[in-house]
Amino acid sequence: MRILSLLSISVFFSVGCATQPPSENALTLNIIHINDTHSHFDASPASVMQDGEPVYTFIGGHPRILTQAQQLKQRSVQDKIPALFLHGGDAFKGSAYFELFEQRINIDVLNRMHIDAMALGNHEFDIGLAKLSDFIGKVNFPLLAANVDTAEEPALAGSKNIKPYALFVVEQHQLHAIADIAEAKGRELVAVFGLALEDMRAIAPETGALVFHNEIHSAQRAVDMLTAQGVKHIIALTHLGHQRDLAVASAVNGIDAIVGGHSHSLLGDFRHWGLGQQRPYAELVINPDGQGRTCVVQAGQFAQAIGQAQLSFNNAGQLIRCNGQNTLLASRDYFSSAQRNEQSRFTGRKQHNTEQYVAALPRTAIVAEDASLRQLLDTKYKPAVSRAYGEQIAVAERKINHVRLPGSGGSSNHGSELAGLVADAMVYWLNRSDVRAVSGQNVDFALIGAGNIRSAIEAGNVYEGHVRLDVLPFNTPLSVISISGAQLEKLLTETISATLVPGAHSGKFPYTGKLRYIASEVAAGKAELSQLQFWRDGKWQNIQPEHVYTMATTQYLADGNDGWQVLQQIQQHSSDRRDIILQHGQPAVFSVNKVTATMDSSGATSFSAVYNDIGKLPCDAQGADCKVAARAVIDYLKATPSLLSQPRQPTVTLLR
Repeated sequence: MRILSLLSISVFFSVGCATQPPSENALTLNIIHINDTHSHFDASPASVMQDGEPVYTFIGGHPRILTQAQQLKQRSVQDKIPALFLHGGDAFKGSAYFELFEQRINIDVLNRMHIDAMALGNHEFDIGLAKLSDFIGKVNFPLLAANVDTAEEPALAGSKNIKPYALFVVEQHQLHAIADIAEAKGRELVAVFGLALEDMRAIAPETGALVFHNEIHSAQRAVDMLTAQGVKHIIALTHLGHQRDLAVASAVNGIDAIVGGHSHSLLGDFRHWGLGQQRPYAELVINPDGQGRTCVVQAGQFAQAIGQAQLSFNNAGQLIRCNGQNTLLASRDYFSSAQRNEQSRFTGRKQHNTEQYVAALPRTAIVAEDASLRQLLDTKYKPAVSRAYGEQIAVAERKINHVRLPGSGGSSNHGSELAGLVADAMVYWLNRSDVRAVSGQNVDFALIGAGNIRSAIEAGNVYEGHVRLDVLPFNTPLSVISISGAQLEKLLTETISATLVPGAHSGKFPYTGKLRYIASEVAAGKAELSQLQFWRDGKWQNIQPEHVYTMATTQYLADGNDGWQVLQQIQQHSSDRRDIILQHGQPAVFSVNKVTATMDSSGATSFSAVYNDIGKLPCDAQGADCKVAARAVIDYLKATPSLLSQPRQPTVTLLR
């Protein structure tokens, strides 16, 4: 994208870079932040090495985030430093809690978190505009998006809580929200404006008549407008991804800090937690005027960590220093087994010694859960979640890991084992005789995007709900489509390349079933394939450019969403694609005529399938079930009960 090319002109400074010390009268501001929480209200399983042995524990969760955020705010009050608590978007989707309670549990929980503002994430659109409107209208903080025009969309046009920016006045070393600049009465102001993805339509199709404007142009307009009204301190709260945040910082004058989300970037070095090392936290980026600089931060995913950046300004309102870090929030519960059962729990001196060890780890804090929020989750919501997990279908003797990009999160260059298992399950299920009898097609191989999968499978008993509610929570009809070898290579090369730019959103990265490839990064943001083969007749065979194959993927990707535009291009005039859902437990097939690309007034493009016999898939009809990818995995695990005890041979290799 053009917006990303702007990064080449940016200059980076190290954390803590300063040109002069702040005077006593200058403002210092603390920004506390989270992003991409995805309704992970409970803690996430994690592990750390101690004396060469793995220690299994938990990290994060909203009750722990609440405790830490409150402590950081209280410390700011004691230090006489104003503080903001910001959320970088994507509170929706990603856990069993959300599948059962949708926006309602987010309203309940987030209203207790004392958040000052939140960005509008792409997953906030996952359950439709009516439920998003309900969320926006009932939370006690604003959702910010300066580049989103709601005027023509009835569901949001009247909402007073989705706005371009929020204003805060500095009063007795604290920040208080005000509705209008006129209320400032000469006191110092801090403004926070929001940015949503300009290409939202290609990622979140259910956006109605909303218009998403250019991120950079909208950001500069917002800064210029606020500056003209006397605001000296301006924060951008974005859901763009870290790479695009850096691009905005290098292309827009006057933003003091960008607090981001979308790319799940846990900035800093967390290799000791097996979470890899990403770009430094709080990079300072020179603005295009050569004078200003912007501090860029982001805090990972799933409420596992919290970020705090401290900004220091001179009397003219110029940013002169930015430092801070992400802090991973650890538990006091430790186990010798990945199943984390009571028999393996550390007690006594062993527990004490491990707690001391964990507490001393860099960028780590042992934090107790907020008792009242923990009680709310356990009594009001968790019983229904436990019931919804349903039948046990397998036992995992070890964690079946998932990462988006191979090499990230402490993974090897093969990346996610779980994504490959899901793709295998798609081929298995679609090639069952009962499904083939309806579809009339035999599948050669499957592709799935990393972002379709929302969690790993942890060691222990595996229930249907783990698959339907946690791993694959989306409505994922399966699509079967013809594709030539040359088109397949183009699709893989483009999608892989798009994920290789540092900080890029990597949910589009392709994983495979019955197909294997080796991709090499030959230049920054450019991949080439050195191997592309599919499994047939008990052996790997080369994909031939001119040959036509039958491929399975999800309906969302088959439409060309999330950077898989090659598939839309293949189907722009005609298509032999068939989409499969379940109706009353049986497979039902709907044929696609073509896939259209529609451009709105801002130039943003959305993709949609044109079906031969219906307007859209009847996922909301009585007896319909569109979680077909989840059903495929459940049936695959039931048919092969030993699958999770055996390592899967990798089919994806990324060399960098």
